[in-house]
Amino acid sequence: MLSEGSIRLVLLTSGQMLVARLRQTTDSDGDRAYQLIRPLRLVKEAETEPWSLLPYLAGLTPQRNVVMLKPAVAAVLEPEARILQAYTQSTNQECPPSETPVERLKKAFQEFTDSIEAG
Repeated sequence: MLSEGSIRLVLLTSGQMLVARLRQTTDSDGDRAYQLIRPLRLVKEAETEPWSLLPYLAGLTPQRNVVMLKPAVAAVLEPEARILQAYTQSTNQECPPSETPVERLKKAFQEFTDSIEAG
């Protein structure tokens, strides 16, 4: 599943926020675009309520993937771990392990020392 693209928070120029696996692609005219795989809309009913994920374009189309032109996308961001986990659970996908910066540093240092010991 991880080869399908990275899970990202996509801010649209319309103001909507989506969470989806994202691939860079082109549209039928060859213009650059994003393929959103299993997009879910990120909504918050009230400030005191938690964020929730709702199906994007539900009731309008049975398609689970959408190609969106780059001008429609305002920003592509890394989602917080809890949003990432909620998305992967909602879409029955494999969740990439979340590592803290300290864990990533420890892992990189361990790989470095292993490579020195092996060489």
